[in-house]
Amino acid sequence: MAALSKTPVGRPRCEKLFLIEGHRRFNVGTAVQFAEAMAKYRPTWFEEPTDHLTIKETIEVARRSPVPIATGESFSNKQQFAELLEGGLITYVQPEPLNLGGLFATRKICDLVDTHLGMVAPHSAQGPVCSAACVQLNASLPNFFIHEIFDEFNELWEKEIVTNPVEVVNGYIEIPSRPGLGVDLNIGEIQKHPYAPENVIPLFKKGWERREGR
Repeated sequence: MAALSKTPVGRPRCEKLFLIEGHRRFNVGTAVQFAEAMAKYRPTWFEEPTDHLTIKETIEVARRSPVPIATGESFSNKQQFAELLEGGLITYVQPEPLNLGGLFATRKICDLVDTHLGMVAPHSAQGPVCSAACVQLNASLPNFFIHEIFDEFNELWEKEIVTNPVEVVNGYIEIPSRPGLGVDLNIGEIQKHPYAPENVIPLFKKGWERREGR
Protein backbone atom coordinates (compact mmCIF):
# COMPACT_ATOMS: atom_id res chain seq x y z
CA MET A 1 0.00 0.00 0.00
CA ALA A 2 1.10 3.57 -0.59
CA ALA A 3 0.05 6.63 1.36
CA LEU A 4 0.75 10.32 1.02
CA SER A 5 1.87 12.38 3.97
CA LYS A 6 0.76 15.92 4.76
CA THR A 7 0.78 18.45 7.54
CA PRO A 8 -2.56 19.14 9.28
CA VAL A 9 -3.01 22.20 7.06
CA GLY A 10 -1.46 20.73 3.93
CA ARG A 11 -3.21 20.24 0.62
CA PRO A 12 -3.27 16.86 -1.14
CA ARG A 13 -0.88 16.57 -4.05
CA CYS A 14 -2.75 13.77 -5.82
CA GLU A 15 -5.50 11.29 -5.15
CA LYS A 16 -4.79 8.06 -7.01
CA LEU A 17 -1.58 6.49 -8.25
CA PHE A 18 -1.00 3.34 -10.29
CA LEU A 19 2.18 1.67 -9.05
CA ILE A 20 3.66 -1.47 -10.66
CA GLU A 21 5.92 -3.70 -8.55
CA GLY A 22 8.55 -5.83 -10.29
CA HIS A 23 10.27 -7.30 -7.21
CA ARG A 24 13.52 -7.80 -9.13
CA ARG A 25 12.05 -10.66 -11.18
CA PHE A 26 13.09 -9.68 -14.72
CA ASN A 27 16.15 -9.29 -16.91
CA VAL A 28 16.64 -6.12 -18.93
CA GLY A 29 14.93 -7.29 -22.12
CA THR A 30 11.86 -8.69 -20.39
CA ALA A 31 11.55 -5.66 -18.11
CA VAL A 32 11.55 -3.33 -21.13
CA GLN A 33 8.89 -5.47 -22.82
CA PHE A 34 6.70 -5.22 -19.73
CA ALA A 35 7.27 -1.47 -19.53
CA GLU A 36 6.29 -0.97 -23.15
CA ALA A 37 3.15 -3.07 -22.68
CA MET A 38 2.00 -1.19 -19.57
CA ALA A 39 2.84 2.31 -20.84
CA LYS A 40 -0.64 2.86 -22.27
CA TYR A 41 -2.06 2.64 -18.74
CA ARG A 42 0.24 5.49 -17.63
CA PRO A 43 1.52 3.95 -14.38
CA THR A 44 3.36 6.26 -12.01
CA TRP A 45 6.30 3.90 -11.83
CA PHE A 46 7.71 0.44 -12.52
CA GLU A 47 9.43 -0.59 -9.28
CA GLU A 48 12.64 -2.65 -9.13
CA PRO A 49 12.25 -4.45 -12.47
CA THR A 50 15.72 -6.04 -12.22
CA ASP A 51 17.94 -7.25 -9.38
CA HIS A 52 18.78 -4.33 -7.11
CA LEU A 53 22.47 -5.24 -7.00
CA THR A 54 22.85 -4.99 -10.78
CA ILE A 55 22.60 -1.21 -10.88
CA LYS A 56 23.80 -0.96 -14.47
CA GLU A 57 20.90 -3.16 -15.55
CA THR A 58 18.41 -0.97 -13.70
CA ILE A 59 19.84 2.11 -15.42
CA GLU A 60 19.60 0.38 -18.80
CA VAL A 61 15.93 -0.43 -18.19
CA ALA A 62 15.32 3.20 -17.20
CA ARG A 63 17.02 4.38 -20.39
CA ARG A 64 14.73 2.25 -22.56
CA SER A 65 11.52 2.25 -20.52
CA PRO A 66 8.59 4.56 -21.37
CA VAL A 67 7.54 4.19 -17.71
CA PRO A 68 9.53 5.89 -14.89
CA ILE A 69 11.60 3.50 -12.79
CA ALA A 70 11.58 3.38 -8.98
CA THR A 71 14.26 1.60 -6.96
CA GLY A 72 16.63 1.82 -4.02
CA GLU A 73 14.70 0.15 -1.19
CA SER A 74 17.33 -2.58 -0.80
CA PHE A 75 20.42 -0.35 -0.98
CA SER A 76 22.62 -0.13 2.09
CA ASN A 77 25.10 2.67 1.33
CA LYS A 78 25.40 6.05 -0.37
CA GLN A 79 27.79 4.74 -3.01
CA GLN A 80 25.01 2.60 -4.48
CA PHE A 81 22.73 5.62 -4.75
CA ALA A 82 25.50 7.69 -6.33
CA GLU A 83 26.00 5.04 -9.01
CA LEU A 84 22.25 4.76 -9.56
CA LEU A 85 21.78 8.50 -10.03
CA GLU A 86 24.83 9.13 -12.18
CA GLY A 87 23.02 9.03 -15.52
CA GLY A 88 20.04 11.11 -14.42
CA LEU A 89 17.60 8.43 -15.59
CA ILE A 90 15.98 7.35 -12.31
CA THR A 91 12.89 9.34 -11.39
CA TYR A 92 11.87 7.84 -8.04
CA VAL A 93 14.25 6.71 -5.30
CA GLN A 94 13.07 4.61 -2.34
CA PRO A 95 15.57 4.76 0.55
CA GLU A 96 14.91 2.53 3.55
CA PRO A 97 16.19 4.12 6.81
CA LEU A 98 16.70 0.76 8.55
CA ASN A 99 18.90 -0.46 5.70
CA LEU A 100 20.94 2.75 5.66
CA GLY A 101 21.76 3.12 9.34
CA GLY A 102 19.18 5.68 10.38
CA LEU A 103 17.61 9.00 9.55
CA PHE A 104 20.75 11.12 9.25
CA ALA A 105 22.32 8.92 6.58
CA THR A 106 19.00 8.64 4.76
CA ARG A 107 18.46 12.39 4.82
CA LYS A 108 21.85 12.97 3.18
CA ILE A 109 20.96 10.50 0.45
CA CYS A 110 17.67 12.32 -0.14
CA ASP A 111 19.67 15.52 -0.64
CA LEU A 112 21.78 13.66 -3.22
CA VAL A 113 18.59 12.60 -5.00
CA ASP A 114 17.41 16.22 -5.00
CA THR A 115 20.60 17.37 -6.75
CA HIS A 116 19.64 15.00 -9.59
CA LEU A 117 16.05 16.36 -9.66
CA GLY A 118 14.70 13.04 -8.41
CA MET A 119 11.78 12.39 -6.08
CA VAL A 120 11.90 10.40 -2.84
CA ALA A 121 9.39 7.71 -1.88
CA PRO A 122 10.66 6.29 1.43
CA HIS A 123 10.16 2.55 1.80
CA SER A 124 8.98 1.31 5.21
CA ALA A 125 8.19 -2.37 5.26
CA GLN A 126 10.06 -2.98 8.52
CA GLY A 127 7.36 -2.25 11.06
CA PRO A 128 5.89 0.65 13.03
CA VAL A 129 9.15 2.21 14.22
CA CYS A 130 10.45 2.46 10.66
CA SER A 131 7.13 3.91 9.55
CA ALA A 132 7.32 6.57 12.26
CA ALA A 133 10.88 7.42 11.22
CA CYS A 134 9.82 7.76 7.58
CA VAL A 135 7.04 10.18 8.51
CA GLN A 136 9.63 12.48 10.11
CA LEU A 137 11.85 12.09 7.06
CA ASN A 138 8.97 12.96 4.74
CA ALA A 139 8.27 16.18 6.60
CA SER A 140 11.86 17.38 6.08
CA LEU A 141 12.12 16.74 2.33
CA PRO A 142 11.55 19.27 -0.47
CA ASN A 143 11.46 16.36 -2.93
CA PHE A 144 9.13 14.02 -1.02
CA PHE A 145 6.65 12.21 -3.27
CA ILE A 146 4.89 9.36 -1.47
CA HIS A 147 5.29 7.17 1.60
CA GLU A 148 5.23 3.47 0.78
CA ILE A 149 3.84 1.84 3.91
CA PHE A 150 2.78 -1.74 4.60
CA ASP A 151 1.82 -1.78 8.28
CA GLU A 152 -1.84 -2.57 7.77
CA PHE A 153 -0.88 -5.79 5.96
CA ASN A 154 1.21 -7.05 8.88
CA GLU A 155 0.17 -9.00 11.97
CA LEU A 156 -2.53 -7.30 14.01
CA TRP A 157 -0.37 -7.22 17.15
CA GLU A 158 2.19 -5.03 15.40
CA LYS A 159 0.24 -1.90 16.29
CA GLU A 160 0.54 -2.84 19.97
CA ILE A 161 4.35 -2.83 20.13
CA VAL A 162 4.48 0.99 20.00
CA THR A 163 2.38 3.80 21.38
CA ASN A 164 0.62 6.06 18.87
CA PRO A 165 1.37 3.95 15.78
CA VAL A 166 1.29 5.58 12.36
CA GLU A 167 -2.17 5.40 10.83
CA VAL A 168 -3.28 5.99 7.28
CA VAL A 169 -6.62 7.83 7.13
CA ASN A 170 -8.21 8.33 3.72
CA GLY A 171 -4.82 7.86 2.11
CA TYR A 172 -2.97 10.35 4.31
CA ILE A 173 -0.75 10.40 7.39
CA GLU A 174 -0.77 13.27 9.84
CA ILE A 175 2.68 14.38 11.01
CA PRO A 176 2.69 13.99 14.82
CA SER A 177 3.56 16.84 17.18
CA ARG A 178 4.95 14.46 19.82
CA PRO A 179 8.73 14.54 20.50
CA GLY A 180 11.21 12.29 18.76
CA LEU A 181 9.68 9.85 16.31
CA GLY A 182 6.29 10.34 17.95
CA VAL A 183 6.18 6.76 19.27
CA ASP A 184 7.50 4.83 22.27
CA LEU A 185 8.21 1.11 22.52
CA ASN A 186 5.83 -1.15 24.42
CA ILE A 187 8.44 -3.54 25.80
CA GLY A 188 5.90 -5.85 27.43
CA GLU A 189 4.13 -6.45 24.12
CA ILE A 190 7.41 -6.83 22.23
CA GLN A 191 8.50 -9.62 24.59
CA LYS A 192 5.40 -11.60 23.61
CA HIS A 193 6.66 -11.85 20.03
CA PRO A 194 10.33 -12.93 20.03
CA TYR A 195 12.31 -13.05 16.82
CA ALA A 196 12.15 -16.20 14.71
CA PRO A 197 13.88 -16.81 11.34
CA GLU A 198 10.59 -17.80 9.72
CA ASN A 199 8.99 -14.43 10.51
CA VAL A 200 9.43 -13.09 7.01
CA ILE A 201 7.20 -12.61 3.98
CA PRO A 202 8.14 -15.26 1.36
CA LEU A 203 8.22 -12.87 -1.60
CA PHE A 204 8.85 -15.57 -4.18
CA LYS A 205 6.29 -18.06 -2.92
CA LYS A 206 3.05 -18.44 -4.84
CA GLY A 207 0.26 -16.46 -3.21
CA TRP A 208 2.55 -14.26 -1.09
CA GLU A 209 0.85 -11.09 -2.31
CA ARG A 210 -2.44 -12.26 -0.72
CA ARG A 211 -0.68 -12.99 2.59
CA GLU A 212 -1.95 -16.59 2.51
CA GLY A 213 -1.56 -18.44 5.78
CA ARG A 214 -1.46 -15.25 7.83
